[in-house]
Amino acid sequence: MTAGWFLSLLLIPLAWLLIDGIGGLRARHSAASAVGTDEFHDFAVLVPIYGNIKYLENVDYLARYGRRVVLCTTTGESPEFEEALSWIARRHDFRIFRALADNSSTPGNKRATGGTVRDTVIRAVLPTIDEAYVVCLDADTTTSQPLEILVGALRRRGLDLASIRLVPSNRHKSLLTRFQAHEYRLAMKLRVIAPWLVSGACHAARTPALHGVMNNHSMFFQGNDVETGVLAGAMGLRVGHVPFEVPTRVPETLKDWWRQHLAWAGGEFRLFVINAHVGFRHPFFWCYGLVVTLAMLPLRLLALGQGHVGVIGGVIALYVVLSAYLHWSHRDYALLLMPFYAAFISIVMVPLGLVSYVLMAHRGRNAGLIRLPDARSAAPPGELVDTGPRSALEYR
Repeated sequence: MTAGWFLSLLLIPLAWLLIDGIGGLRARHSAASAVGTDEFHDFAVLVPIYGNIKYLENVDYLARYGRRVVLCTTTGESPEFEEALSWIARRHDFRIFRALADNSSTPGNKRATGGTVRDTVIRAVLPTIDEAYVVCLDADTTTSQPLEILVGALRRRGLDLASIRLVPSNRHKSLLTRFQAHEYRLAMKLRVIAPWLVSGACHAARTPALHGVMNNHSMFFQGNDVETGVLAGAMGLRVGHVPFEVPTRVPETLKDWWRQHLAWAGGEFRLFVINAHVGFRHPFFWCYGLVVTLAMLPLRLLALGQGHVGVIGGVIALYVVLSAYLHWSHRDYALLLMPFYAAFISIVMVPLGLVSYVLMAHRGRNAGLIRLPDARSAAPPGELVDTGPRSALEYR
């Protein structure tokens, strides 16, 4: 038995099955609390919107919340953007909050995958919110149930911050979206045992709690949502998972998928490598991300280079069986090809995370270093001005 054959026999199954299997198996056998039916109405909905008004896709959904909606933007928007935003706010009785933020890195023709604008406007608006709770909601995100139910669940369980469950709404569009549906489902299962894996698309919190967290935030975009959960835990706040389902659209083209996953890879590198010093608080997940996913990459490449068809075929078969077990109630033909999808991410996207991180850190002049709370920074200065009946509140 050669050393190469031994590596192929041991390390391919160990690395690939651990990457997607162990967390899912642990989560599958962990109970998740029900959402419940309690409602609580003392909350504000914070919606970051900047760069281009076309990104505000959920206006009709937000209309039901009226004055509780705060459209969070910057002072550096175009006159056309300002006119459109003000018209929407007047029509639906929304509030507008304008933060002093540099929006030069988020041109209007594409969404931002780096930079600090989103977190800057959220951090800046929090001191002005009088409501007891806040729900941070992306401008293209809606929910299947009323937000009153989500906030009611937080209040009933005494939580300071909660992650939710994202569900791809276009999962049947193509093979690519089916892959992502299984990918998302596994990620959402992990939140049962790791509730601090919050999503930027939607999360809820007590207003003072999130204010304290954001004052300690590194303001690095990719991984910013998970950093919020990590900081909340480090501050002794109660972080939990509420299985409140939020539909989200996943990329339908390879170009959009590549852009999203490349940015995610950079965020994961930032969290697991650059901030390995916080790993002791969540040793299982930092071992999963740093050791299994990243450190074992050369061994996976070495094992693949040996080219033992029988061993690789066995690993694929085991992966399919594991996937079928984890996703049995949502099984489809895409599960047969999931090993190849997972292998591509593991072999190609993981090493590109270093490049993605370096580019984002350089553009933002921010290394994304998480400093565990010991002192709080101040939010940007400004004043809240009421511009009249049925008009917006503006931050000038």
